[in-house]
Amino acid sequence: MKVLLIKDVKSLGKTGEIKEVKDGYGKNFLIGKGHAKHATPEVIEEWKIEQANIQKALKDEINEANEVKEKIDSFQFTIKHKVGANGHLIGSVTNKEIQQECMNKLQLELIKNK
Repeated sequence: MKVLLIKDVKSLGKTGEIKEVKDGYGKNFLIGKGHAKHATPEVIEEWKIEQANIQKALKDEINEANEVKEKIDSFQFTIKHKVGANGHLIGSVTNKEIQQECMNKLQLELIKNK
């Protein structure tokens, strides 16, 4: 039987590959455990569409991140801090200070995990 791997399977293949396996292994283990789907033309087409959607979403996210990068690169701002007697900064500039400055000057909300 032919199966479409939807998860990486050690010693068999990687996600998205179509493999020929024995019926029992395919039905009982791979499909039963959710590692694969029976490789019918409909399932393969559905997989391709899903992968294309994932790639499109990833491209959109990368484009959005590049736009934010361009905005930030074209901007300069100053954060004031206390300086010690030797001219060195006391403490450090934090993420929150940078985030607040971007919000105030660029109206750009930076999310920590992005």
